[in-house]
Parts: sequence; C-alpha cells; structure tokens
Amino acid sequence: MQKLQIHENGRFIQYEDGSPFFYLGDTAWDLVHRLTKEEKNQYMSVRASQGFNVIQCVALSDFPNKHGRFALKEPKTSLDFDDDGAYSYWAGVDECVELAEKYGLYVGLLPLWNASYNDPETTLFKGYEPSFEYGKWLAERYKDKTNIIWILGGDVYVKPHMHEIFDGLAAGIKAGEADDNHHLMTFHPRGPSDSIAELGCDKDYLDFLGSQSGHTVDWSYEPTNLFKNLIPTGKPFVDLEPHYEDHVANWIADYRRWDGSDIREGAYESVFAGACGQGYGNPIIAFFLYEPLTQYGCTFYFGHLEKYGYDTKGWQHALRHEGAESLRHLKNLRLSRPYFNFRPAPELVLNSDDDFLFGKISAARGDDYAFIYSPYGREIEVDCSQINTQFIRASWFNPRTGEEKLICYLKPRKTIFQPETWGKGQDWVLILDGGKRDWKEIGQIIHD
Repeated sequence: MQKLQIHENGRFIQYEDGSPFFYLGDTAWDLVHRLTKEEKNQYMSVRASQGFNVIQCVALSDFPNKHGRFALKEPKTSLDFDDDGAYSYWAGVDECVELAEKYGLYVGLLPLWNASYNDPETTLFKGYEPSFEYGKWLAERYKDKTNIIWILGGDVYVKPHMHEIFDGLAAGIKAGEADDNHHLMTFHPRGPSDSIAELGCDKDYLDFLGSQSGHTVDWSYEPTNLFKNLIPTGKPFVDLEPHYEDHVANWIADYRRWDGSDIREGAYESVFAGACGQGYGNPIIAFFLYEPLTQYGCTFYFGHLEKYGYDTKGWQHALRHEGAESLRHLKNLRLSRPYFNFRPAPELVLNSDDDFLFGKISAARGDDYAFIYSPYGREIEVDCSQINTQFIRASWFNPRTGEEKLICYLKPRKTIFQPETWGKGQDWVLILDGGKRDWKEIGQIIHD
C-alpha cells in the first residue's frame, strides 16, 4: 500500500504518487480484542466494499482478547508486553493491521484510550519516559507497514499532566519509525471539541487535526463552529467522531436517534466546510456487541442498550445501516472532480441561512465547478455568475444512491433550483460544471 502524505497546499491528504486520499474512517474502537480473526475479516470485507479506507481502533486495552490474553503480562504493573505466540494480545493487533492491508484499508491506531490516561490505579503512563518507551516499542513493531495512521488522545479531556504523555508517545513513535516510512499522526479529542482546544496549541507532531462533534444537537451540524480552531492552522482536518448512526441525540432516551440522513447531513456539511474527509460510527459496531448481547468488554454500552433502544441484532446487522452504506457516494463525488482546489463557497448560495425545518444549505467549489447540498430538498437560490464560464452544466446528485442526473445547460446568472423531492431523508446535491468540458448530451435545453 502507498504511504500517505500531506498535499503541498496543506489542506488535504494524498497518496505517495500524488493522487488524492479522501479520509473515510469507521469507528471500531474495540476491534482488536472483541473479535476473532474470522470476524475481523468479515468486518473489514464489508467496510472495504462500502468505500471506507480507514479503520479507527485502539491498540492497548484493559480487556483481554478472545483467547483470554491481556496486552501486558502483568496488567497495570509494568510495560511487559504479551506478544508470545499466535493467540497473544499483540498477535491480535498484528491481525488487524495485516487484514486491513489485504483489503486496502489504513488502520487509525490509537496507542491508548481514555482510561489509560485517567485510571488512578495505574502508574504506567503518568510521565514522559514510560510513554516514550511504549510509543517507540509500538512504532518499531509496525515501522515497515505503510497502512498505519497514528491517532493520539482517545475521547479524553486533556488535563495538565497529560501533555507529557502525548509528547512522550509522539516522540517515541517518531524514534521507532523507519527513516523512510513516516506515518501521519493526528489527535482524537473528547466531544464536542477539537485537538487544538484540548491540547491548547497546534502540536508540531500532528500532521493533520481532528475533532469530535459527538452526539449532541448543538454541535452536530455546525462545522463553521466546530472547525474554528482548526482552519487557521493551515493543516488538514477531519471530524473523527461525528454523531453515531443509531445513537440517541443528546444522550436523551426519549428524544431521537441519529439516522442515515442525519449522518449524511453532518458529513456533507463538514466536507463542504473544508474537512479532508469524514469519520463515521455506530455504537453497536464501535464496541462490537453480539446477538445475543453480552456484557463482556463493553459494560458502559451494555448498561444503556435497553434504556436507549439501540439495535439489538448485533454488530453484523448494524454494518449495513443506511448511513454506512451511503457515505461512499460523498467520497466518490469528491473524487469525481479536480480535488485539491476544493474550498468552501458560501457566496454562491443566496438562501444559505439556517432553517430549522429544512436545514442549512452548504456549498463548496473548485475552480470551475461547484457542489451545493440541500439536506431536506429545500430549493436552492444560486448566484451562478460567480462561476466564470460561458455555459454551466447543472445536474442533480443523489446522496442516497450516488446517481447523477442532468438538469440543463444555462448561462451564468442567478437561478433557483428545486430538488426532485423534499422532506426528511430527501437530501440532494446540486452540481454546477463550468469550464471546457466534453459535453456530448444532445437535445438538452439551454436556458437563457
């Protein structure tokens, strides 16, 4: 697999050969220890077929793997890693990396999770040196693998003493990497927040930045607010953990659960606000809950299943939920036009103000094309004169199916477009193509 790099404009990620990499990541926190090798293969096969290219999971857990083996030979007492034999804990991490490579997936690997920073019973990661030691050991283990992305943090509110832990991990990882195989690094904060707000500054070792819009209404659809700390850095950024599909909004059982259309609404608005990709999650998959549901290794969510009404058919069933199936179309849409000159373009839309019933219309553009997203099929008032071309080719893109349908050709002017359907779950993207293109459709109306 190709190594990943930051594009020269500082806003996007690319492959080593210079082609664009759209980050589409799935949250699979407990993948390493919750699944057998066969189940890991099943999971990755489905996610690869759905267009995902990053699997976000935790390396070191306090829970044992399916064979009863822990990450450390003496948990919480010393950095004595259990990597002996085919069924060891770290053999299970190796399985994830190798299976991901088989399916062309990158592993967004978190060295530690929340409890490892906060657990008062452990002294393993309470300073720079042990963190450096672990980071170096981990990086040396995977220094020859090109499909690793390091994700520091892990749903954690950063306290003052944690800075030396993150600094130690980052320095250890850099020390353990091969000279010719740098792996990109980012940070996953607690939500709703972002890596700059949590760390207090832009750490030099972060190649791109992360946010977690989380599961509350106030932040979920506000990329401008969500990314306010990230845009000025000039680095790529991505919402690593947006609201989970099938998760209750605001953690209120009687309120509502996020569905596939909510997932798309947040994703399109984030990407059109400048993000270099999008994360995705489902609580049943993040902690790999089975049918019949079991408490082992996922006490928190198990205790909330009945209260919040989650999908109780297990993680294999949840793999095929609507949001997970449809995000590939966002990725394909972005890759369908010139990639690296893409930028937010609110100036194109004349009715982009927030609307409680019909959502906020968001827009982005390249040099000679534009994408405008209407989450509930609301009409779009566009100033097409902003696109410097003789004629514009207008088409509808269906985010649910990935289909593109020609509307008409028109001269650049102010125009109103009404999507084919409207209402909850009836989202549309208006595509405006200008410039010199090979347009071969015959008999289409050119609107003056």
